[in-house]
Amino acid sequence: MALTRDNWPSRTAVQASLAARFTLPPLPPPIQDWFAWCRRMGSQSLVLEAPSWREDGGGVLTGSGAVDAPGLLADMEGYRFILDRKASTPEHLVWSDAVDAGLWQPHWVVLQNADGDPLIGDISQPEVPVLWDWHGSGRWSPRPLFPNLQMLMARIQVHVPPSLPGDHVPVVFHTVHLTDLGNEPLRVLAVLKAHPDYRHLAGASLLKLKHQLPLPLLDDSVSVARKDDLVHRFEALGARVTVVERVCLRTEENS
Repeated sequence: MALTRDNWPSRTAVQASLAARFTLPPLPPPIQDWFAWCRRMGSQSLVLEAPSWREDGGGVLTGSGAVDAPGLLADMEGYRFILDRKASTPEHLVWSDAVDAGLWQPHWVVLQNADGDPLIGDISQPEVPVLWDWHGSGRWSPRPLFPNLQMLMARIQVHVPPSLPGDHVPVVFHTVHLTDLGNEPLRVLAVLKAHPDYRHLAGASLLKLKHQLPLPLLDDSVSVARKDDLVHRFEALGARVTVVERVCLRTEENS
């Protein structure tokens, strides 16, 4: 039976088919952090607003975000893995691999996308640099966006759409401070070095932060996932953080 709109394979079927045929290179540790982060994000609408990222196309993300390796394979449908619609049936999906044609690199994985424009992680590098490209140009030539995956997770925010006139939508803003470095301050400072606000510091300048507590980690952000990620990351090292939340009734006039 040929594929039709009525029997088109589900994401679960696509994932199972790809996982049965293809494998990925070894995944560096930041990809496991990405899986955990995507689980925490759930089905929330996300947005990425960053320089050099789709300035004219908007930053609202339309991908789901993989939570495991099979999901990472499935997220490359239409990028690396191309379904042969004529040769496929609902029971047997036939794929071509763009790597074989030299159109995709085996160490590229799709992390997210915005209207088909992919955010690509380079898993050949320990820090997983993040690239991006426009789709539909006929070839993939992704450009650098972030030097590591942690920075991408730090920059993605929960998308709060504009309210309709007269609507009052409660929005919670989160502020997080690092208040105590715990018993292993050097480990905590090493993690702090990856924070966008402190990555420019090194050596003595980084060590001076021990005497400048509390340190801001997140300032008035609507991202619950980012707040939870920071709390989990630093408390796992024995450090202490404080979280302050404020609720704002958002309307079209003050959005």
